[in-house]
Amino acid sequence: MLKSTFVPILSTFPTKPKKLPTKLPWLTIITNTYTQSPQPVHQNASLTTPPPFHQHHHPPTSAYIHLPFCRKRCHYCDFPIVALGSTNPTDNDPRISNYIELLQREIVSTRSDFDTIPPLETVFFGGGTPSLVSPRMVLSILDTLRVKFGVCEGAEISMEMDPGTFDGRKVKDLMGMGVNRVSLGVQAFQEELLKSCGRAHGVKEVYEAIEILGSCGVENWSVDLISSLPLQTPQMWEESLRLTIEARPKHVSVYDLQVEQGTKFGAL
Repeated sequence: MLKSTFVPILSTFPTKPKKLPTKLPWLTIITNTYTQSPQPVHQNASLTTPPPFHQHHHPPTSAYIHLPFCRKRCHYCDFPIVALGSTNPTDNDPRISNYIELLQREIVSTRSDFDTIPPLETVFFGGGTPSLVSPRMVLSILDTLRVKFGVCEGAEISMEMDPGTFDGRKVKDLMGMGVNRVSLGVQAFQEELLKSCGRAHGVKEVYEAIEILGSCGVENWSVDLISSLPLQTPQMWEESLRLTIEARPKHVSVYDLQVEQGTKFGAL
């Protein structure tokens, strides 16, 4: 059951952490100023409990929403996810609808120690694969955030999306409700690498996804790539970088592979 897997808690971070905790908060409220002095990297790595809300000087400016649904678990992934299978989910899927309902309750019940809270400046839908969730359900989350915190006009609303999980209609619907930045999970441009790391999409879907974003007028989009994958040669990495540049995203995020215990790569 989702309730036993994802503990409904609220945490605050000065920025989105690179590696999310095992028991991931559904809702993370992010402030722009942290009262304590920055700690050395080795100390930060050992932190397990984020700072309480009242340790921030300023009210929240951003929200991170975790949507944990994927078609399958990739071989490097140790994030908390729910693997839905290869078929596209519907609004009636209780694994999604129950989670969204509890997430909205979590937003509504969030307390603040501040007398006034300005509207949110950024909202980030991460996962998981948020693009598997229907625009109607995404809108319900955004509406709940708007009622509880407010969302600035022109706020940056980002969504992680995987190739093969959206079409032009879904992108336009998401844009119509305020989503204006897409983080595209490409990871590699070689078919053999995508298969070897357990990705649910292929190179064909990568190019289709890039075409869809362009045809829908999405100007602010980024590409995620993974380096140091098994079987990845320097020539493959150079090709992925070259093809990414040719696609002309606004931003590129490169993640060096970390092999985690409990993953398929970890068992090799």
